[in-house]
Amino acid sequence: MATTRTPQRGQPKSSRSSRRTRAKNAVAPSTVMRLIILNKTLGVLSLIGWVFFIIALYMFHYATPDPDNFYDTILDTRPNASWDATYADMFIFFMSVGILVSLVALALNIYLYRAKRTHIWVNLMLLLATGAGILGYFIRAYSS
Repeated sequence: MATTRTPQRGQPKSSRSSRRTRAKNAVAPSTVMRLIILNKTLGVLSLIGWVFFIIALYMFHYATPDPDNFYDTILDTRPNASWDATYADMFIFFMSVGILVSLVALALNIYLYRAKRTHIWVNLMLLLATGAGILGYFIRAYSS
C-alpha cells in the first residue's frame, strides 16, 4: 500500500495546479515597482488633500461674519456683519483644489484596489463628502 506524503506546515504543495497558480499570479518586477510608487503617490495625495482642507477651514473661520454677542452689547461695538471677500475667495480656492486632489487620489485608489494592491481608503471618501458639503453650505450662505 502506497502512502502519499502530505506537505508539512509552511511548505508549499508541489502539485502541478499550485505551480500553475503561482505562475499565473506572478507579477513582473517592473509592474510591482510601479504599483509601489503609485501606492506612495496615493498616500502623498491623501495628505495634500487633507492639508488643503485644513487651510480652507482656517480661511472659512476668518471669512465668516462676526456673531453678535454679549460683550458687543455692553461695549456698544458693532461686529463685522458681512463676509470678508478676500478670505472667502481663498476658501473657495483651497477647498476646490482639495476636492480635486481628493478626487484624483480616489481614482488612483480605485485603480490600485482593482489591481488588488491596496484597500479602499475611507478617509478619501470622508474628505470628499465633508469638503463638498462645506463648500455647498458656504456658497449658499455667501450668496444670500
